[in-house]
Amino acid sequence: MIENKKVYLLPGRKGKLDGFIGTLLLNRGYDVYGREIDGAFEKLKISKQIELIQNDLKDNFWNEKSIVIGSSYGAYLFLHSIMDFEKIPIKVLLFSPVLGKSRALPNRPIISPPRAKKLLEYRINNRFPQIDIEVHTGIDDEICDPKLAQKIFLGLKDSKLTLVKGGSHQLDRDYIEDVLNSFLKHKGA
Repeated sequence: MIENKKVYLLPGRKGKLDGFIGTLLLNRGYDVYGREIDGAFEKLKISKQIELIQNDLKDNFWNEKSIVIGSSYGAYLFLHSIMDFEKIPIKVLLFSPVLGKSRALPNRPIISPPRAKKLLEYRINNRFPQIDIEVHTGIDDEICDPKLAQKIFLGLKDSKLTLVKGGSHQLDRDYIEDVLNSFLKHKGA
């Protein structure tokens, strides 16, 4: 019997492992694992959330064949969970990651997650881990500031940043499916 390939998925707040991305993965023969940012997990302190994700990754996904996919706040937690490591063997795909404080836009409150400055500080101080990462976010994303995404990911070895013209925080489902298909074709083990 052939074992299905595994993916660790971290959807955004209230997102489900069997949501849109999870279903696409299941339909392609992948086993989907991960954490939903909901219920009891969401109520934990961020340090405990990060610790649980680190343990999940180290125990089951810490190799070159592993894939992590994250979106929005799930991507934020993933990025914080890898900050203590020098090199990450995992292949990573992120959609509209929360990276810190949201953009200042008219008629929208500014959202500032816990540890909002940490990712940029790690990047500025050259402490961001070496990682094979692909990031897609909308030019008009109101939560993931495209300028902040550029500061963090541009020039980072083995990283690819795509700013989606006309894209907001909720990227088009067809776009996500196309990117996912391409990523799995080229990076899937």
